[in-house]
Amino acid sequence: MRSEHFSARTLDAGGTLDAPRLEAVREALETFGAVHVQHTGLAGLADVTQVLEPLGFGEGARFSLGGRTSAAWQEKWVAPGLRRMDHYPPSLYLLPNNEVQYRRCSPRWVLFACLAAPGDGGRVFLHRAQAVEAELASSEPGRTLLERLAREGLCIETGFLDRRHPLKAENYFQSWQERFETDDADEALARARAQVDEYDACWWGPEQTLMTRITLSAWWHEHLRFPRIALDGPAPRNGYRRFPLGHGEELGAADQELLRAAYLATRQGVALQEGDLVLFDNLRFGHSRESFSGPRELVVGMAGAVWDPKCGVPLTPPPVPPVKPFAHETKPPRFTVPPDFEARFSARTFDAKGTLDADVVRREFERHGALHVRHTGLPGELPEDVLRDLGFGADEAFPWGGLSSGRTTRAALSRDLRATDAYPAHLWLLPHNEVLYQRTMPARLLFFSASGGDVARGGRTFVHAAEHLEAWLRAQGGRGDALLESLRRHGLRIEMGFLDERHPEKANNYFRSWQDRFATDDRDEAEARCRASTLQFDTCWWREEDGGCATLMTRICVPAFHQGRLLFPRIALDAPALRNGYRCYPRGDGSEFTDGELDLLLNGFLATREGVHYGPGDLLLVDNVRYGHSREAFEGPRTLGVAMAGAVHL
Repeated sequence: MRSEHFSARTLDAGGTLDAPRLEAVREALETFGAVHVQHTGLAGLADVTQVLEPLGFGEGARFSLGGRTSAAWQEKWVAPGLRRMDHYPPSLYLLPNNEVQYRRCSPRWVLFACLAAPGDGGRVFLHRAQAVEAELASSEPGRTLLERLAREGLCIETGFLDRRHPLKAENYFQSWQERFETDDADEALARARAQVDEYDACWWGPEQTLMTRITLSAWWHEHLRFPRIALDGPAPRNGYRRFPLGHGEELGAADQELLRAAYLATRQGVALQEGDLVLFDNLRFGHSRESFSGPRELVVGMAGAVWDPKCGVPLTPPPVPPVKPFAHETKPPRFTVPPDFEARFSARTFDAKGTLDADVVRREFERHGALHVRHTGLPGELPEDVLRDLGFGADEAFPWGGLSSGRTTRAALSRDLRATDAYPAHLWLLPHNEVLYQRTMPARLLFFSASGGDVARGGRTFVHAAEHLEAWLRAQGGRGDALLESLRRHGLRIEMGFLDERHPEKANNYFRSWQDRFATDDRDEAEARCRASTLQFDTCWWREEDGGCATLMTRICVPAFHQGRLLFPRIALDAPALRNGYRCYPRGDGSEFTDGELDLLLNGFLATREGVHYGPGDLLLVDNVRYGHSREAFEGPRTLGVAMAGAVHL
């Protein structure tokens, strides 16, 4: 399993975890539920303890419950708020679990800090609960298993051996004397039965083993709790532990295989380096560990609390994101988004380790919808065979009508690769779905950076998940819901004009002339060709300009949702004018977005940015429906190629 290659959401701290970077880590954790922080600059236990408080793992939030491993196997606490990882043999592949899943109350947030990286293997894999549930729901036997889990719940039985048992030295867990702090059997049983948050029932099992049982809901707060799978049968070495369903029935071999397959199909993880942090929401994610060789030292911190639903303790709702006013601060321009090149954002990354395996990259891309591929080993150009292997070859290229059908002129870098649109470097290009100005848009995008970029100069391509934007808007309450409903009802309208190439101000206009766009100097022919392009325009008309020139205005209405997924509404950074082709982006019924609605959208765009700086040879793959993309402002040179493939019909 160690040779298998996966992606993970990563955040590059750039060598130090100062206050802004710590805030970025915490935001990524709360927003996405998991993040792997690299290049932290942490060099030991003392450094890790210094970042616990700002990351939300300080004394006031600390979760200190749990712990079943014997002190003979390890010393649990190594520093305030940090425990050593449970000691299980390195040869074992530990299947996914929720941390401290054997109690009614478990930690909400978990932090792993790598103090010593293993020589081979040893990745912490994270598994999104919703992804595991979806994998199971994709087959009839899996759906039946989910129904049984919902009906019966989960059960965990664990036994604590007598410390005098001849096989106790081979047993990981505490003895009952150590666990319940008494040598008296009757007192130990009474103390176990009194711990109602940890046990439903307690009894004496074989060879004076104190057996315990707890039954838990299979879903906690709408997220699947990870069913345990025993690696071997009940025996003294493992405390006679069992993981049946809540009514005592054992999971059969077929059910266990379904779970194993779902667990393996949902792995997310990259190699650990000394100083790395892995943080995750214990409600939304489970974690597993692959086998390893060589030294591996991890410590774990836990914070917050989430209770089994049967206990009736509500989950603390997340805070409503504050909305910063943009739209009415200054006019003109209407919106001000200052550049912040040094801000750190997370993104899903895949380390190709110098060799690009197209099959694995495509698998990870299809799973997640956006993937930044690093260390590809590609030279300063993208060979056509690599494009083909990644699904962007000539036979899959987006049939958008060639270079003449766009709104700006794109330079050809190769047969299938085009330069990105040339918009002024000082602009933050807001999120959009590529070619969402006609009824057919590409399904997939590939961005290729030949030379990389200076971190301090900006120029990142951000991706924005449509589901995260919609969730962010809904978190705003009534006004966000009302905006989404109006988008669903009316859709989007895009109006823009193509200036006459002879206009004295044409050099200040970003878009193409109507002569260039429609390949004619005749106004009547240009209008006829425009009206015939029904996949790109609903209607067109002429706007007369001074000096005998005219602008060919166009309009198209498109839906704001595609197959239930929100598309990205355009926002004009300045008012309609000759310089921008008089473009405007109202709703489909012609109603303009209010300043408050524009504030909501801009804040949502800012809150959902995902991106890292390009390195030489990097690739960014984007699903053009599941994600929008934007570009931050930049300084200095920036050359980026884009290929488009597939087609989505709106």
